[in-house]
Amino acid sequence: MANIIIKSDERRALERKVARDFRAGSTGEQREAVEVIAAKSREAYAEAKKMEAKYK
Repeated sequence: MANIIIKSDERRALERKVARDFRAGSTGEQREAVEVIAAKSREAYAEAKKMEAKYK
């Protein structure tokens, strides 16, 4: 059984942007690095938004 990740349009767009920004190619390691960077960026943004709401 294969592990399949269904990505939202937002997630795909962010990964494309990260890949462009870092000039990542199409190797497996580079795609995986792009996924990790995009995921960590989403987490950091969500945390910043929570902190912003907390101090308003």
